[in-house]
Amino acid sequence: MAKKRHVYSKDQTGFGDFIYVDLLPEVKRARQFNVNVVVALLFAVILGFFLIYRPYRDATFELEEVTSRNNDLKHELTLTEEEFEGYEIDLSAIRFEEDIEAMRDLSVNFNNLIDDVHLIVDDNNGRIRNIAYDAVEQTMIIEISIVSQFSYNSLNNQLLNLSWVQASAYSTPTRPGGDVEYTSRFEIEVNFDVE
Repeated sequence: MAKKRHVYSKDQTGFGDFIYVDLLPEVKRARQFNVNVVVALLFAVILGFFLIYRPYRDATFELEEVTSRNNDLKHELTLTEEEFEGYEIDLSAIRFEEDIEAMRDLSVNFNNLIDDVHLIVDDNNGRIRNIAYDAVEQTMIIEISIVSQFSYNSLNNQLLNLSWVQASAYSTPTRPGGDVEYTSRFEIEVNFDVE
C-alpha cells in the first residue's frame, strides 16, 4: 500500500487543516505476472528443444552421413568405370553364368540312354556301329547292324516304347560292301521332360 502524506491546506474561511492525500495510487505488484511469463517461456524453450531441435539435429547428422556415403560411392563408381575403360573389360564376355544355365538345359544323362539302346539292340542280335548325339536338336543318330533286315521294324517299335524317346525313324536297311549284316540309320528324338 502506498504511503499517505500529510499536507496542510486552507479552506475558504481561512482556517487551515491537515488532510491526507494519496500521492501514489494503489498498484498491483507485477512480480507474480513476471514469474508466470518466465516459467511459460522456460517450458516453451525446453519443449522446443525436445520437439524441434533434437529431431532436426538428428536428421541433419543423418543427412550429412548419407550425403558423405553417397559421395564416396559416386567416387568409387567413377574409379571403377575408368578402370573398366582402362583395362578394356568386355562385360558381355564375362557374363557366362547365363550361358552355363542354358547349357544345363541341354544336358542329358547320355550313358543311361545308350545303355537302354544297347539292351534293345542286344536282344535283337545286333550291334551298334556309330552313335552321334545333337544336344541342340535333341536327337540321337545311331547306326545299327543286324543280320535280318526284318528285325528293324521290331527294333524300332521297342525303341518307341522307351520313356525318353519322343520319335524314332530308321532308313532302309542296306548291305554295305557285301557284308552279311544289314545296316540302318536310326534317328531318335529325345524327350527331356520325361521323369
